[in-house]
Amino acid sequence: MLQVEKLETVAGDFHLRGVSLMAPSGSYGVLLGPPGSGKSVLVETICGLRKATAGRILIEDTDVTGYEPRERLVGYVPQDYVLFPTKKVVDNVIFGLRSRGMGQKEALRQIEWVVDLLHIGSLLCRWPATLSGGEQQRVALARALAIKPRLLLLDEPVSALDEGLRERVCRDLRKFQRELGITTIHISHNLEEALAVSDWAAILNLGELLQYGPMHELLHHPRNETIAQFMRAENIFSGTAEPLSEKHTVLKFSGHQIRTTDKGEGEVKFMVRPELLQVLPKGGQADNGIEARLTDVADRGIYQRLEFDAGIPIVAIASAQGQPKKLIVGEKYNVVFPPDAVHILE
Repeated sequence: MLQVEKLETVAGDFHLRGVSLMAPSGSYGVLLGPPGSGKSVLVETICGLRKATAGRILIEDTDVTGYEPRERLVGYVPQDYVLFPTKKVVDNVIFGLRSRGMGQKEALRQIEWVVDLLHIGSLLCRWPATLSGGEQQRVALARALAIKPRLLLLDEPVSALDEGLRERVCRDLRKFQRELGITTIHISHNLEEALAVSDWAAILNLGELLQYGPMHELLHHPRNETIAQFMRAENIFSGTAEPLSEKHTVLKFSGHQIRTTDKGEGEVKFMVRPELLQVLPKGGQADNGIEARLTDVADRGIYQRLEFDAGIPIVAIASAQGQPKKLIVGEKYNVVFPPDAVHILE
């Protein structure tokens, strides 16, 4: 388990400000946020490459804030892998063990499991410069795992790979993490990548932690508009909220009115994820719906992206099976907002 308590770090003009989070043992977490948000600075501070100016870092209940990097038993894979170009793959993989005083023969014996796990036996006698991007990634991961770390930190481990290989490596990372049970934190700015691997996620911006928790919570209950935008809510509206009953609140916006099961009162902002909207033919039963004109249909293969004009833009995402038989641009439809899918932002 990793606990970060009110952690602060200064890196040039950048200031990581009072970050607190907890990664349960054996979990896979993702740090999300735009470039410059502090993701790498946080990870570098956790593994000891940067000194904390305030706060604490605990790994398995041990305060490691003042420890040297090699004393923390943290495996770290930097974004560009940083393989030693003058060492063959095998010497890269055993580097952490050798730097801890282990003999050559024992180190080679100790890495047999990780060599088999990552299928790099055929690479051991090669030089890093001869490896593909995917091969370099596996070697860097093997070097990090060879010391049997208590915590594994991955800084954008698949950003340099093409899309097809990136998806496969993400599956492999998740598979290896589950097999080994290592608490893992993975930096990314890609939402699809995060969804593919994570148990939980944290969103940073300008050195501050905005929200963290299960991915489902961040997707459907983002704390504020900034988080909702980063999680691609797309449909974010301003309006007024009036309590209707203990279970429902009425939202009025741009001449429309819908219900939500969220609670709120007065001026509010609220959101609904595009994939949770329903589209029905005009004239059908449309409880909690809004009449809107279809302005664009984009075929994305497994789903369609639908854009509507209801005096405000509305975006819906759905598979063909869930839509009227024929969608016609320019026609009006009923866009239904399920009450439990409408979330009022703070």
